Amino acid sequence: MTYLFDVTTWGRDGNTLDGRLTSLIGRDARFYRGPEFGLQLLMDAWFQGFGAVDIDAATAKEFEECFELFLGKRVWIDAKGFVLDEHSKQPLEPKVNAYKAYEGQLDGSAGAWGRYTILTTKPRGEEFLKRTEAIIAAFRMDPEGDGEHAEFSIEVTDPKYLAHMAGHASFETAFTGRVPQ
Repeated sequence: MTYLFDVTTWGRDGNTLDGRLTSLIGRDARFYRGPEFGLQLLMDAWFQGFGAVDIDAATAKEFEECFELFLGKRVWIDAKGFVLDEHSKQPLEPKVNAYKAYEGQLDGSAGAWGRYTILTTKPRGEEFLKRTEAIIAAFRMDPEGDGEHAEFSIEVTDPKYLAHMAGHASFETAFTGRVPQ
């Protein structure tokens, strides 16, 4: 994975988080201004473990769902094509054939992990954008003249979406703001 930005945040203030992006690819970086970039940054901070004990289980589940909408869902299957429980790797009961259950939704790629196969569903960009509307109240991106830095501000609809951002955070991200279609 190629990281594109260094992200630094100062901690939250109510429903707002401010921070700064620094391009890792040099000058003339493209700083995406859509609110979906704000959600991607919050998701990535959570994924990288910031404030993991501060976020409630329901909000963590929402971030997991956002990742599935953005990247596609991983579906674990056995050698016969039956869906497995992601954690136990035991077949779901009643047994579900992945190719029938996810017909038309699979992206065509498959990976392997030990004796298991992992299928991936297609990203659902439109649903991700709808989720963005429900979570992000406002997003501001102000690129600086040097083409390498930008200040940003994310306002969420509920402070639970910033629970993991209580303190200063610094991480790298590969997110660009663009949403797969």
